[in-house]
Amino acid sequence: MIPSRTNGSKDKKIFVQTKLGQVIEQREYKNRIENFGHFLEQYYRFLRQNNYSNNSIKSYCKTVRQVFQDKNLDKLSQQDLDDIRFNLADHYQHNGNRMRFAAINLFCREILKKDRKDLYLKVPRSHIKNKDVLTNGQVEKLLNIAQTKSKEVYAIIQTLYHCGLRKMEVCNLNLGDMNFDTMELLLRNTKTGDGVVSMTTSVAGAIREYIHTERYPVQPNEQALFLNKSGKRIGEHFVRNHLKKCAREVGINTRVYPHMLRASCITHLLNKGVNPFTVQQHARHKDFRTTMIYNRPTQQQMRADIERVFTGQPQENTQPKELKQSTEYSGYTLDI
Repeated sequence: MIPSRTNGSKDKKIFVQTKLGQVIEQREYKNRIENFGHFLEQYYRFLRQNNYSNNSIKSYCKTVRQVFQDKNLDKLSQQDLDDIRFNLADHYQHNGNRMRFAAINLFCREILKKDRKDLYLKVPRSHIKNKDVLTNGQVEKLLNIAQTKSKEVYAIIQTLYHCGLRKMEVCNLNLGDMNFDTMELLLRNTKTGDGVVSMTTSVAGAIREYIHTERYPVQPNEQALFLNKSGKRIGEHFVRNHLKKCAREVGINTRVYPHMLRASCITHLLNKGVNPFTVQQHARHKDFRTTMIYNRPTQQQMRADIERVFTGQPQENTQPKELKQSTEYSGYTLDI
């Protein structure tokens, strides 16, 4: 049967309309991608200007690219954000999504200029109420084994613990950031901005010995303090991997990571009776409540306090173990 001319014209019209729709859809998609690229560039600049760390910038931009790249941002609704929330909850762990939700909210507020009442994801509470800490004895073992590895590893672990530094702060230290006369470290572009932290004599001695015996830069004008085998600035992996090896060799079965040394520093200072406001300054916390999260008495201290209240006499041998000279803090006033 020969198709009628009318049917042929109708089919041709449908074909043309379909192709036209595809062209329009492709053009809209291209424009959407270009607009998103512009928004992402703005977001990156905002993060840089507000002193977010390199890791935070990388994570925030990755999250925004992951969830918004195929979205029409001009028509973004709260329902779209809710769908994103459900998808993230299905694929990632609870605590990891706290960062992702924060990145999404920041993008909506600062780049899309949306009010909280229009577009907002409620950031879930952390399942971890307190930071993991090491005991005084475990820190002492780590320092002892680190001394047998290299002077650099020992100096890094000593600095992380005594100065309460974050891992990127240790990696970013330069030779010019140390003042051995005032016993201070200058920290630049940190999570809380620029700052100064006190060095103990142990930290200063460990760093001096490392510089004089093991620091071999590739370039004569290299400013980085801690260097890898290639003579260049160390990265986070260097710190994390060496700390893991030391923890494994001394028999610490729990997961040990660099920030645990910072948490241990703050907790140990509070447990030793150091003025909490001094600890806040040492930790460079903007909010005093953040410092007090680490205020966790040891089991020995709690037993002693309970014994004193109910019996009137302190329990014998309940004082926490004293730190030895190699891990002792200096320059702090005890609040007795």
